[in-house]
Amino acid sequence: MKYLNTIKMMTAFSVVAALFLSSCGDDEGTTPTPPTPPGPTLPDAYSFDNVSFGGQTDRLNMLAEMISTIDEVTSGTAPDATTLLNMYANENSPFSDPALNASTKQLKSKTYNLGFGVINDVEIEAYINAFAQDAAMYKDSTWAPGQPGIVTKADGSGSYFLNADGVEYSEIIEKTLMHAVFYYQACEVYTREGKIGDAVDNTIVTPGKGTDMEHHWDEAFGYWGVPTDATASNFESADLKYFGKYAKKGEAVGIPTFQNLLGSFIKGRYGISNMDYTMRDEAAAEVRQYWEMVAVTTGMHYLNGAIANVGDDAKFYHELSEAYTFIQGLAYNQDRLISTSDWAAMLGLLEVNGEASFTGVSVADLNTIKDQLASIYGLEAVKDQL
Repeated sequence: MKYLNTIKMMTAFSVVAALFLSSCGDDEGTTPTPPTPPGPTLPDAYSFDNVSFGGQTDRLNMLAEMISTIDEVTSGTAPDATTLLNMYANENSPFSDPALNASTKQLKSKTYNLGFGVINDVEIEAYINAFAQDAAMYKDSTWAPGQPGIVTKADGSGSYFLNADGVEYSEIIEKTLMHAVFYYQACEVYTREGKIGDAVDNTIVTPGKGTDMEHHWDEAFGYWGVPTDATASNFESADLKYFGKYAKKGEAVGIPTFQNLLGSFIKGRYGISNMDYTMRDEAAAEVRQYWEMVAVTTGMHYLNGAIANVGDDAKFYHELSEAYTFIQGLAYNQDRLISTSDWAAMLGLLEVNGEASFTGVSVADLNTIKDQLASIYGLEAVKDQL
């Protein structure tokens, strides 16, 4: 079932149903159906009492500093693996921000480590070690297929550090952690039974934190990277991070990716705070669905970017590295619309022996992936505009 078609079908059904009920009510001898009472008026922003997600904010900031350190390689500095691994595990005070060093939070302990067959914490560390080794040897080298090094945009406006297969280390590490930590934790941990199910306390309020159930939902929201005062009308100017920022890709072509996800987070928190668990459960399913659409529209956006920049190696491999990670990251949501076989087939066009490898990828391959995603997610009308 496609998202857009589902919305259209639901809208059409609602109109037909309304006309049907109206006509029935006019028939002599029948009892008119009473109108459905309006639902609750939800706030425009995530403006609830006792919202707290400081741990999630810490992790977003830890990743930002970690990637900033990795990007120093384009200026001739080779970050060492020990520093980056310490950042990943928040050990030995590796951050320039003392508040992050003092935090009890870390990225490593929240990285997916179960059995979907995708990147886990051990493989993240392998990426870090591979980057550090290549950076030490090739930070002053020019990239070429088969040799790591620096590749500069055709207009000279920026550079990236690629591995021998054209994969940008900075993007593959950053976007993989976005999915393996932020997306996974929100969709598979904090919006699931163990964190917001009926057995979780929702009566004892801790000032500044709320009930356990409220707090867990807030933590899912925190992984999105959106401030609590963001609304459907002001999000363009809001301080958005990571998935919050990427949620704007669909909006640019008329898909309410940001608005839908924000609305579902507000709906879920309202339901929990008012002990409406039907609303809570509906919202949890919506969050997973709408967050998946954020990843899909962003992945397609970067596929278009790669296609548009064939001939400029820096832009092509940079855009393709991002596209790959957003497609790969779909696996961290068990409610995903895409089948495992379709997902694996797409990645197979971007991999060699199960590892990302882009030097042999053709524009035809990228168009195949884009067309398949558009078909699965009902995005044919906007696939070339994303």
